[in-house]
Amino acid sequence: MIELARDTELEDGPAIRNQQVRSRIADWYVQQQGLKLTRYRTLTALSKGQTPGPESSIIKIVAAPKMQDMGAFAMELMGPAGIMKEEVPHAAGFQAQWIGGAGFRIAGGTDEILRNIVAERVLGLPADVRVDKDVPFNKLGKN
Repeated sequence: MIELARDTELEDGPAIRNQQVRSRIADWYVQQQGLKLTRYRTLTALSKGQTPGPESSIIKIVAAPKMQDMGAFAMELMGPAGIMKEEVPHAAGFQAQWIGGAGFRIAGGTDEILRNIVAERVLGLPADVRVDKDVPFNKLGKN
Protein backbone atom coordinates (compact mmCIF):
# COMPACT_ATOMS: atom_id res chain seq x y z
CA MET A 1 0.00 0.00 0.00
CA ILE A 2 2.87 2.37 0.78
CA GLU A 3 4.49 1.61 -2.57
CA LEU A 4 1.18 2.22 -4.34
CA ALA A 5 0.72 5.52 -2.49
CA ARG A 6 4.24 6.60 -3.48
CA ASP A 7 3.64 5.71 -7.14
CA THR A 8 0.17 7.26 -7.43
CA GLU A 9 -0.26 10.90 -8.37
CA LEU A 10 -3.31 12.76 -7.11
CA GLU A 11 -4.42 16.27 -8.04
CA ASP A 12 -2.40 17.72 -5.16
CA GLY A 13 0.72 15.56 -5.66
CA PRO A 14 1.83 12.06 -4.63
CA ALA A 15 -0.83 10.13 -2.70
CA ILE A 16 1.69 9.36 0.05
CA ARG A 17 1.70 13.07 0.95
CA ASN A 18 -2.09 13.21 1.24
CA GLN A 19 -3.14 13.25 4.92
CA GLN A 20 -6.20 11.04 4.38
CA VAL A 21 -4.13 8.41 2.56
CA ARG A 22 -1.46 8.50 5.27
CA SER A 23 -4.10 8.20 7.98
CA ARG A 24 -5.67 5.12 6.38
CA ILE A 25 -2.27 3.46 5.95
CA ALA A 26 -1.40 4.22 9.59
CA ASP A 27 -4.69 2.72 10.80
CA TRP A 28 -4.06 -0.47 8.83
CA TYR A 29 -0.51 -0.66 10.19
CA VAL A 30 -1.80 -0.42 13.77
CA GLN A 31 -4.41 -3.10 13.05
CA GLN A 32 -1.71 -5.33 11.57
CA GLN A 33 0.46 -4.97 14.67
CA GLY A 34 -2.51 -5.90 16.87
CA LEU A 35 -3.18 -8.95 14.70
CA LYS A 36 0.47 -9.99 14.94
CA LEU A 37 0.46 -9.76 18.74
CA THR A 38 -2.84 -11.64 18.96
CA ARG A 39 -1.36 -14.44 16.81
CA TYR A 40 1.57 -14.57 19.25
CA ARG A 41 -0.93 -15.15 22.09
CA THR A 42 -2.35 -18.11 20.18
CA LEU A 43 1.12 -19.54 19.53
CA THR A 44 2.10 -19.05 23.17
CA ALA A 45 -0.96 -20.97 24.35
CA LEU A 46 -0.25 -23.79 21.90
CA SER A 47 3.42 -23.95 22.90
CA LYS A 48 2.35 -24.40 26.53
CA GLY A 49 -0.01 -27.23 25.57
CA GLN A 50 -3.07 -25.08 26.23
CA THR A 51 -6.10 -24.60 24.05
CA PRO A 52 -6.17 -21.09 22.60
CA GLY A 53 -9.09 -18.91 23.57
CA PRO A 54 -11.11 -16.69 21.26
CA GLU A 55 -8.00 -15.10 19.72
CA SER A 56 -8.68 -16.68 16.33
CA SER A 57 -12.15 -15.16 16.31
CA ILE A 58 -10.71 -11.75 17.12
CA ILE A 59 -8.12 -12.09 14.35
CA LYS A 60 -10.76 -12.96 11.79
CA ILE A 61 -13.12 -10.17 12.91
CA VAL A 62 -10.35 -7.62 12.31
CA ALA A 63 -8.46 -9.17 9.37
CA ALA A 64 -11.31 -9.82 6.94
CA PRO A 65 -12.78 -6.29 6.89
CA LYS A 66 -9.24 -4.85 6.86
CA MET A 67 -8.47 -6.98 3.83
CA GLN A 68 -11.56 -5.75 2.00
CA ASP A 69 -11.04 -2.12 3.00
CA MET A 70 -7.44 -2.11 1.81
CA GLY A 71 -8.34 -3.72 -1.51
CA ALA A 72 -11.21 -1.30 -2.14
CA PHE A 73 -9.15 1.73 -1.14
CA ALA A 74 -6.24 0.69 -3.35
CA MET A 75 -8.48 0.14 -6.35
CA GLU A 76 -10.13 3.52 -5.73
CA LEU A 77 -6.72 5.17 -5.42
CA MET A 78 -5.71 3.73 -8.79
CA GLY A 79 -8.88 5.06 -10.42
CA PRO A 80 -9.98 3.33 -13.63
CA ALA A 81 -6.66 1.47 -13.73
CA GLY A 82 -7.66 -0.33 -10.52
CA ILE A 83 -9.83 -2.74 -12.49
CA MET A 84 -7.21 -3.52 -15.13
CA LYS A 85 -5.06 -6.20 -13.55
CA GLU A 86 -3.01 -6.98 -16.64
CA GLU A 87 -2.08 -3.34 -17.18
CA VAL A 88 -1.27 -2.29 -13.62
CA PRO A 89 1.14 -4.37 -11.50
CA HIS A 90 -0.50 -3.59 -8.13
CA ALA A 91 -4.10 -4.03 -9.28
CA ALA A 92 -4.32 -7.83 -9.40
CA GLY A 93 -3.29 -8.30 -5.78
CA PHE A 94 -5.64 -5.63 -4.50
CA GLN A 95 -8.51 -6.97 -6.62
CA ALA A 96 -7.96 -10.46 -5.20
CA GLN A 97 -7.81 -8.98 -1.70
CA TRP A 98 -11.10 -7.13 -2.16
CA ILE A 99 -12.94 -10.07 -3.71
CA GLY A 100 -11.41 -12.69 -1.41
CA GLY A 101 -12.22 -10.64 1.68
CA ALA A 102 -15.94 -11.25 1.19
CA GLY A 103 -15.45 -15.02 1.23
CA PHE A 104 -13.07 -14.80 4.17
CA ARG A 105 -15.78 -13.00 6.18
CA ILE A 106 -18.10 -15.99 5.67
CA ALA A 107 -15.69 -18.96 5.80
CA GLY A 108 -15.07 -20.41 9.23
CA GLY A 109 -17.96 -18.49 10.80
CA THR A 110 -19.57 -15.24 9.84
CA ASP A 111 -18.61 -11.94 11.42
CA GLU A 112 -21.78 -12.08 13.54
CA ILE A 113 -21.03 -15.53 14.96
CA LEU A 114 -17.47 -14.52 15.79
CA ARG A 115 -18.67 -11.34 17.50
CA ASN A 116 -20.97 -13.48 19.66
CA ILE A 117 -18.00 -15.66 20.62
CA VAL A 118 -15.96 -12.62 21.64
CA ALA A 119 -18.91 -11.05 23.48
CA GLU A 120 -19.55 -14.19 25.50
CA ARG A 121 -16.02 -15.50 26.10
CA VAL A 122 -14.00 -12.30 26.34
CA LEU A 123 -16.42 -9.66 27.52
CA GLY A 124 -18.49 -12.05 29.66
CA LEU A 125 -21.79 -10.91 28.19
CA PRO A 126 -24.75 -13.28 28.58
CA ALA A 127 -25.24 -15.86 25.86
CA ASP A 128 -28.12 -15.69 23.41
CA VAL A 129 -31.28 -17.36 24.68
CA ARG A 130 -31.66 -20.73 22.97
CA VAL A 131 -34.68 -22.75 24.03
CA ASP A 132 -33.45 -25.71 21.96
CA LYS A 133 -29.92 -25.74 23.37
CA ASP A 134 -30.21 -29.17 24.99
CA VAL A 135 -32.46 -30.76 22.34
CA PRO A 136 -30.82 -33.11 19.80
CA PHE A 137 -31.25 -32.00 16.19
CA ASN A 138 -33.33 -35.08 15.28
CA LYS A 139 -35.81 -34.23 18.08
CA LEU A 140 -36.52 -30.71 16.89
CA GLY A 141 -40.04 -30.11 15.58
CA LYS A 142 -40.80 -29.33 11.96
CA ASN A 143 -41.92 -25.69 11.81
